[in-house]
Amino acid sequence: MVAVSTKRKRIRTKFAKHEIPKSLIYEEYDGKPMYYRGYKDVLNQLKTKEEIKGESDTHAIIIGVLMKYLLKNLDEDAYFVITKEVGFHLKKLSNVSSDIVIYEKAALQNHAFKDKYFEIPPLAVIEVDIQADTTDFGISEMDYYGIKTKKLLDFGVQEVIWFFSGTKQQFVSRAGQDGIISTWEKNVSLLGKYHFSLEQLLQKEGFKL
Repeated sequence: MVAVSTKRKRIRTKFAKHEIPKSLIYEEYDGKPMYYRGYKDVLNQLKTKEEIKGESDTHAIIIGVLMKYLLKNLDEDAYFVITKEVGFHLKKLSNVSSDIVIYEKAALQNHAFKDKYFEIPPLAVIEVDIQADTTDFGISEMDYYGIKTKKLLDFGVQEVIWFFSGTKQQFVSRAGQDGIISTWEKNVSLLGKYHFSLEQLLQKEGFKL
């Protein structure tokens, strides 16, 4: 019997910047790119770009129930809700994306559209989990959401709300106030006039995450 040698694919963990296509960049901070979580799997040909950019089932359900609540309850004459990686140009070489944003409708009606990232801040931003790979950036995921939250508030966003599916926790931060961490069953105040519990919204739709 003749032995047949097989070569195991070498899994790389480090890549030069020029090897990483721009399509795998999730955000940019002061000229330093932050890539999508799982981008190394794409470069190692273990996954496709679509696989790492697509929403997970958990992420999609949370976004879905939040959008349903917002579209049903927010004053549609006063506010406009946008979802699906809304891009913001914070300053030169700094661009971020967000899951759900709420704008004052009049601000958008007076906006000169240029087919580029928004350069005007929304009233509120809602984020669900972390889509970025923070390891190459040299920070933890906790550092990341703290940094991103501060950048958004400095940009002019009035409130930033994070929902984390792994721990079922939420983090609410408003301009000029300390951030508040709580669990999903606790009510979240939005725009000073709307109040909801993510846990209750999920239960209402019959979802158990």
